[in-house]
Formats: sequence, structure tokens, C-alpha cells
Amino acid sequence: MIRCSICHTRVADADLKQDCSDCQQSYHASCWQELGGCATYGCKKTPAAKKPAPILAAGGGWGDNKACPVCNAQIGASRLVCTCGVKFPYADPMTPGEYTDWSEAQRKVKGSKRILLGLFLVSLIGVTAPIAGLLSGIVGYVKREQLAGEHGTYLALACGSFALGLVYTALIATLSMGY
Repeated sequence: MIRCSICHTRVADADLKQDCSDCQQSYHASCWQELGGCATYGCKKTPAAKKPAPILAAGGGWGDNKACPVCNAQIGASRLVCTCGVKFPYADPMTPGEYTDWSEAQRKVKGSKRILLGLFLVSLIGVTAPIAGLLSGIVGYVKREQLAGEHGTYLALACGSFALGLVYTALIATLSMGY
């Protein structure tokens, strides 16, 4: 029984086979063609290894620099904070426009977080819960895409505040009816 050293399956008598003239190893003819020669280590009929093309642009390694999008200072490519105090979300270089867009989005998220936290705290006070809960539900719904993902805790605060508002509304309505 002969096994092809390339595909490791049996070379049947009916299969087209190729024998290496140098090392006498038998292969399927299709395996020999696909590889371009013998697969035995050290055999003179093995195909020459093709060296990959050199990399044209490389980045992110030791010694690479990037420009800060705010002060244009050269800083290490992997740094997330510039000497001017600017912080970046990731190590890839950013253009000034990309940085402005990102920082504006972060400012909006921070504002939404403060509003929702304040509304949640106000909704913990029983009398103000119906109004604060309603406002929190509206703000949470409007800002849901902005607060998704890593900021999901604040969406949960909005839902909790809304639920507290509903509970206190039902409680106030029940007490005002005299039940």
C-alpha cells in the first residue's frame, strides 16, 4: 500500500500517479502538480520556496510615530495620551476631523449620562418620581443608540427610573382614590 505524502491518502492502482525520480516516493499526479514537485524534505525535486513580497507599509511597531490631531506633536504610535493631555480612543492615528467628531460624540454621551443619573436620583423621591420617570423614559428612548454598548448601564437607569415613575404614579393614584 502506497500513501501520497502530500494528501496522506492511499494511492490506488487505478489512480494516476507520479514517482519522484530522485527519492522514488509515489504521489497522486494531481498532488504532484498542485505542489509543483516532491514533498520529501531534502529531495532535489522539491519546489523552490517562494519568498513573499516585502511589506510596503508597516506601522504600530517599536519606533513608529504618529501626529497628535490637536497639537501635531510626534508621539509613539501605540500611545493613547499625548503630551498636551489629549486622550485617544485607540492607537491608530486620527485626523483632526476624526478627533473632533469623536470628542464631540463623547461630550454628548457624558451630558446624556449626567441627565439620566440626575433624573434617576430625582425619581427615587416618591413625589417627583412620576415626572422624573417620564422624562427619564423619554431621554433614554431618544438617546438609546448613543448609550448602547458600553454605556448600557445608563439605559438601564432610564428604564429603572421610568418603572419607578410608573409605580409611584399607580401608588399616588390608588391613594388619591381612597383605596
